[in-house]
Amino acid sequence: MSEPADDILPAAAATIDLRSLVGHSHVIDAASTVEVVQAAFAKLDVDFLAVTADTHLVGVCARRVLIGSLGSRFGFALNAKRPIREFLLAAPLIAGSDTSITDLFKSTATRGQREFYDDVVLIGPDRRVVGLIPMHTLVRLQTEFLLRNLEQVEAARVELAGKNREMEDDLRMAREVQFALLPQGRAGFTFGDRTVEFAHIYRPSGGMSGDFFDTFPVSDHVVGLLVCDVMGHGVRSALITATIRAMVEQFHPLAADPAAFLTRLNHDLTKMLRRAGGLIFVTAAYLVIDLESGRLRYAQAGHPTPLHWHAATAELRTIPCTEAEAGPALGLLDDFTYVAVETPIAAGDRVLLFTDGISEAASANGEEFGDARMATSLTNHAPTPLAAWVEDLVTDAATFAGTPFGDDVCLVAAEFRA
Repeated sequence: MSEPADDILPAAAATIDLRSLVGHSHVIDAASTVEVVQAAFAKLDVDFLAVTADTHLVGVCARRVLIGSLGSRFGFALNAKRPIREFLLAAPLIAGSDTSITDLFKSTATRGQREFYDDVVLIGPDRRVVGLIPMHTLVRLQTEFLLRNLEQVEAARVELAGKNREMEDDLRMAREVQFALLPQGRAGFTFGDRTVEFAHIYRPSGGMSGDFFDTFPVSDHVVGLLVCDVMGHGVRSALITATIRAMVEQFHPLAADPAAFLTRLNHDLTKMLRRAGGLIFVTAAYLVIDLESGRLRYAQAGHPTPLHWHAATAELRTIPCTEAEAGPALGLLDDFTYVAVETPIAAGDRVLLFTDGISEAASANGEEFGDARMATSLTNHAPTPLAAWVEDLVTDAATFAGTPFGDDVCLVAAEFRA
């Protein structure tokens, strides 16, 4: 989470009482044994507990630390009866109940990668524990603040558009430039008797889109597919998509290795976004198809995992990608190293990369189209040509929603033929 500038947070931030953000207030006595604390973790279903002595805070223990100490060989026998005070986190983030939300955001932004998602301990003036604030609550809150400001900026632009024709013309040109950055007329890629056919749908929900995709040759027998989703909408997001487009060209020598490609993209993008101020992030899915070996390699950054249609078995599955292999969104942790997975792709197989605008299309009663309906639609329409396959998916989602999509829709499909 990048450090927020004071003028980005809305005035309402000044009224935030940190006590309202507390997720739980469970504590454990410092004299308790590791075995007792492990049982408490299992019962409470939390990942962090404040450790106190005479009701005063002495530190924080984490579920992951106890798992490591008890799960190793002879770990239980060696550590189960030891006091929990020997297993406290080295540098927990502690905030007073009178701390401002802005200062708390700044403090969390300085934490390292391993501690970034640790809970924050909130204490009162007497150092008694008020409770623990989950990190995801702070990330969501800052995102809501920034989205609220982006929405206000967008509303102001719409109001002024009728009075300022020159601005409207500039925005129209920016939209045309954004579309011009997308692949033009690239229907496929061939190596010998093997071919990858492409099909895509790109439908911004408004004038400017925060979605971006690209398909490009990596070498004479490798082709790359990239899909990105920038947080928010409008000009600001569109400018970031243009920046990503330039970075894709710049990092082309790394494109054959999805892990190295996303790692470098994230490093440079994070530095740029931090200079811009505020929390902005980009989710991304990137895969390469090797026509010579018949394999695909894939890495992702906080993005929905692509789908793989297996022609031989008529099954639709996500590309194998565990939680440990799925990295965070781009723009959050500049030193994060992404990893790639590899899987075979056979003749007739298809892959689909997409942004969440299609799965989150909602009906009038708020029900989302969802992953299950996506899978059903793609399975039902699998016998159709590739372009019709993605068109039919969007049609099914639009029919379900009954209203225009509330978010950008971006889908890129590829079919491997041999």
